[in-house]
Amino acid sequence: MLLDPVIPIPWIVSIGIVMLAANGYGYLRSGRRLGPARNVFLLVMRCTGLLGILLLLLQPSREEEVVVPVAEKSVIIGVDVSASMAAPHSTGATRLDAARADLAAAGISRSAGGRHQFFTIGEGAAPILPEALETAAADGKSTRMDRSIGGLLRMPGTAQASAMILLTDGHDFDLVAPGETARRARARDLPIFAVPYGTMESARDVSIRIANYHPHTFVRQSTRLEVFIRTLGCANEILQVDLLLDGKPVQHKTLETGREPFHQLDFSVTHEEPGQYEYSFRVAPLPNERELSNNIATTYLNVIAERLRVLEIEGAPFWDTTFLRRSFARNDKFDIDSLVAFTGNRVRPIRSNPDRAVGDLVPPKSVEDLKAYQMVVLGRDVERVIGLDGIRALESWVKDYGGVVIFSRGQAWPQGENVAAELEPINWNTGSARGVRLEVTPQAGSVPAFRLLREVAEADEFPEVIAFPATSEPKALAATFSVAGDQSPAVVYRRYGRGQTLSLGVGNLWRWVFNPKAEYDNNAYDRFWDQLALWLLANNGVAPLEGYSLRTDTANLPLGETVRLRFGVHGNALPVSAPALVILQGDEQVTNLAMEPGAEPEQFVAEFTPREAGRYRAQVATAGGKHVTAQFMVFREKLETTETAMDVTYLEQLCKASGGRVLDVSELESLVESLLRDTADQPPLMRRIPLWDRGWIYLLLSVILSCDWYFRRRWGLS
Repeated sequence: MLLDPVIPIPWIVSIGIVMLAANGYGYLRSGRRLGPARNVFLLVMRCTGLLGILLLLLQPSREEEVVVPVAEKSVIIGVDVSASMAAPHSTGATRLDAARADLAAAGISRSAGGRHQFFTIGEGAAPILPEALETAAADGKSTRMDRSIGGLLRMPGTAQASAMILLTDGHDFDLVAPGETARRARARDLPIFAVPYGTMESARDVSIRIANYHPHTFVRQSTRLEVFIRTLGCANEILQVDLLLDGKPVQHKTLETGREPFHQLDFSVTHEEPGQYEYSFRVAPLPNERELSNNIATTYLNVIAERLRVLEIEGAPFWDTTFLRRSFARNDKFDIDSLVAFTGNRVRPIRSNPDRAVGDLVPPKSVEDLKAYQMVVLGRDVERVIGLDGIRALESWVKDYGGVVIFSRGQAWPQGENVAAELEPINWNTGSARGVRLEVTPQAGSVPAFRLLREVAEADEFPEVIAFPATSEPKALAATFSVAGDQSPAVVYRRYGRGQTLSLGVGNLWRWVFNPKAEYDNNAYDRFWDQLALWLLANNGVAPLEGYSLRTDTANLPLGETVRLRFGVHGNALPVSAPALVILQGDEQVTNLAMEPGAEPEQFVAEFTPREAGRYRAQVATAGGKHVTAQFMVFREKLETTETAMDVTYLEQLCKASGGRVLDVSELESLVESLLRDTADQPPLMRRIPLWDRGWIYLLLSVILSCDWYFRRRWGLS
């Protein structure tokens, strides 16, 4: 029995001695007349009550053993079965066979009482029996680590796992930062360990991809068709690249690969007649090349006969304004008019087309003044040029008439003006800039300008630009196309009414012109603005043609992405109902889609996600019985079988951020034993049970003391 006294035991003993002595003396002195029997009875009752109270002060208790149930923990074993695991390991065996052999050597090829949980990873995660793992094939089409690890965390039975061990080559095509993937595992207290497989060399392969897409180009204009060529394991080779028009060679170039894996090549073409032309780029195969299907890429060039008109408004001239105007002026697709504020109230009109009189160019005050333009580009402090009435007219032009506005330098007018607040897709603090490098979001993957930015920026080593912090969240229906390094918005796009707005919270893009790796006449700055403007105008159905038009937002679509098609009516009566869109692959019909009304009354839109690679043709029947067509090419990126180099850097970042590390295969057995050691029997716990807090004890003490009081009064004692 254990004691837990309320006050120190010596004090309790002292109190007991004093109280018992006083009570004994009092009863013996005052109870003489009662006789010995009654006096002893009262003394016993009083002393028993006092001893009970003293016992309560000691708070006695006892201990008993509590058996601790065994918490069976487990280890998640994730084995990569994507196609890249069929490539050789350093031992000469395939990577998947090497992983199976290492599991067997570590003694974990069979589930030890359910404590080894086996899963396959690749395009996702799936449970697998150890017996089935021995015959599993490395045939996954892609490696998506974020999706796979997220699937493992959601699997039933993985909640009690002590760690996750991945046997993989480290490929990841999810485009999710490893720290973000690791954060979810760390939140579950689940460290990730990885055993890397493979070598640092990729398969021998040459692949070619279209670098730019021209929604429109113009007759007799020299148009640059560009491709990216990636060479893996093909150092110091000479490649023969042919340009084909409708399947017939028209130009060719040679390319020396050197030691660089990425190369850019371009061909210039011109056409005397409008129409749609099919161009293909073809690279002659090399000896022992792994994949030949990616040696050809096809795009479509749309040739039209009228220039597009752009208005630039700048109230605070800077280098960005000058370079942007010169970029549009050098581009044969555009006529650009500029209104630039100078000292005082002076506004200088500038026109890129010398055949148009400068004197006719005045600041727009109404929607009618803006209807002559397809796009307006705003700089800073534009209220100095067009006033608040001009800003209100600009908002109406976008919302009600389908205009396109680009905020090229952040906030175009002070926020305190409280005018056209909904026109801007986001608000910026242009007084607080910082140097950043831009990153493209998945939402902008199908936008040619941002695809160019993503694919060229790293190779060209663009200098930093400046970014302005956002003072608000992106507004409803807005999409973030680019972010800074801290993932804060940098470029935001938004549909507003019938029109579109795009806001760049960045500056100093003109520095791209002076990138030492780029040609001045073919720099990424000019190409970025060219493709961005054409994409926005194509979204609005801008096509300077009479009759009908059918446009796609890209002519070269990776398999799995969605192509957007727009059917426009120009100068003809609108159809009574939405037209039907027929999609054909070769001569076979794939699907029949009902188009929906677009932002403009004369525009109809539809979306289509191909399931197979190949050449597609979209077709709409017009009221006159004719067919309007648009063509696009769908290609499959076979990165799993070409980019086979082991990515240890990705695995190190993933493991470290989750609390784990990259393992040598010799550590696998000891690590698993260490992780499962906590599942052994635990010593029992001791639980203390009080003996004094019982109801019958308080009842007994009450009866004893009550009897003492009752008989004392009955026998005449005070």
